Amino acid sequence: MNEFEKLLSEVLPQEESFQKGKVVSGKVVKVDDRYVYVDIGYKVEGVIPREELREVKEGEEVQAVIVRISPTLENPVLSYRIIAERKELDRLQKALEEGRDVVARVEKKTKGGFLVDVEGVKAFLPSSEAGKKVTVGKPVRVKILEISIQKNRPRVVVSHRAYVEEERERRKQELLKTLKKGNVVEGKVIKIDPNKGITLLIDGVLRAFLPKEELSWGRDRNPYNYAEVGETLKVKVKKKSKDKEFLIVSLREMKENPWEKFLKDHRSGDVIEARVIQTGPKGVVLEIDEGVEGYVPPEEVSWDGSEPSKGETVRAKILRLEPKRRRVILSIRQTLPKPWEEFLTENPPGTRVKGKVIRIEGSKAIVDIGNSKVQGIIHRSDLSWTKPKRIEEVLKEGEEREFAVLGTDGRYIKLGIKQLTQNPWEIIKERYKVGDVLTLKVKEVFPFGAFLELPEGAEGLLPFSEVPRSVRIETGKEYEVKIIDIDPDEEKITFSIKALKGEEAPKEEEKVEEVQAGGFKLGEILKKKWKM
Repeated sequence: MNEFEKLLSEVLPQEESFQKGKVVSGKVVKVDDRYVYVDIGYKVEGVIPREELREVKEGEEVQAVIVRISPTLENPVLSYRIIAERKELDRLQKALEEGRDVVARVEKKTKGGFLVDVEGVKAFLPSSEAGKKVTVGKPVRVKILEISIQKNRPRVVVSHRAYVEEERERRKQELLKTLKKGNVVEGKVIKIDPNKGITLLIDGVLRAFLPKEELSWGRDRNPYNYAEVGETLKVKVKKKSKDKEFLIVSLREMKENPWEKFLKDHRSGDVIEARVIQTGPKGVVLEIDEGVEGYVPPEEVSWDGSEPSKGETVRAKILRLEPKRRRVILSIRQTLPKPWEEFLTENPPGTRVKGKVIRIEGSKAIVDIGNSKVQGIIHRSDLSWTKPKRIEEVLKEGEEREFAVLGTDGRYIKLGIKQLTQNPWEIIKERYKVGDVLTLKVKEVFPFGAFLELPEGAEGLLPFSEVPRSVRIETGKEYEVKIIDIDPDEEKITFSIKALKGEEAPKEEEKVEEVQAGGFKLGEILKKKWKM
């Protein structure tokens, strides 16, 4: 005897005599609109309300329970419904024990829930166990929560929510079993944590967590820039959580690893375009692609010390690839025109420019030529055709004047002053020849000879070997001399007083002999004098 039979036996005790509660069997002898008449071996037929037995025909055997019997009644009243309920309750009891779900039809809404029919058995579905999809007149799957007898009637409590939760768990476990690393899934965003990441729900049953580190290959790790609650995202499965209850997924792996692609497509020397994402004294950081960044050392940012603005797109040359560190060393300046070359294109050699002397450094001066990216430089040898001893004899710091552009000198624009006037040696080449006699003033006296100043602004040498012993050479005095050697290309001219007096010229070997003069060799002194 099962549990229900025990409960039923307590409510409907069965005895051998015909009395209330006895289960009887009999043949249907008549059917009308109100009753089904059954011969149960009693002095009169028992009657079953027609609504309890709609499909029965005369001659069929049926089972019923005596619910009312009295000598005052014309016929004993039987109930087929209790027998039907008993059979169905047996099935429901088995479903409860096995944990199976059953189909119920929602009949009406009642206080605190719904009245449902489970194949002829009335059951109660509490609101807390109903869920949103329960609708009057519609079938719904439920789980049996409880079967009991209350007030002589069976009481059955069911739950749609328990069915939904069990079904969700079943589908969840099925997904966990099916999905593998690398599978692409689509989930609905149900939560966003700006400090951790995004939580998704896959197929409405399986949670998946998208860490902010897996949002992008790039620097942007703000979850709100990638999704909003309620929208769907396609992601790639990375692994299952430690408790095997949810998935860890990745959005960035939906794209190819940009670093690997960059290494395949680029080599040192390539010029690329990139966006400036960070600037500072330690250099510039460029975003080449999402997830690929490049570093520009301070010395490779520009030619003039300026730096690009954050967000600006620039061109850069790949200097070095460092795959292990996932780093690219770049140069912006090597893609830019050299400022001195640009200046020279706009101001070719021979152009006159105005400049201001910034400072004097030994035998050269640095000049501001009105260009923030490049400066000018002038050497002592380009100050005057007469070659001053000190640059300060011609230039002063802060002085503004005109200069001639000569070319480039490293990163400087090479300037000159003497080039603003005609080269006197070109005039000398046309005007003088060996044998000409001139009267010239002594500009400087050295142990080996004196330098005489020509009217054109050049100087020539009067070696003491060409001066008679009787002649005393003094600075500032004029002497008549004869040209004995002239080489305008080397900017050299040599005079003699002895040649005027008919004295024998020194032998060739004596002319080239190195003469000691005050500790210096004549060749060295002349070289310094003419080439400085």
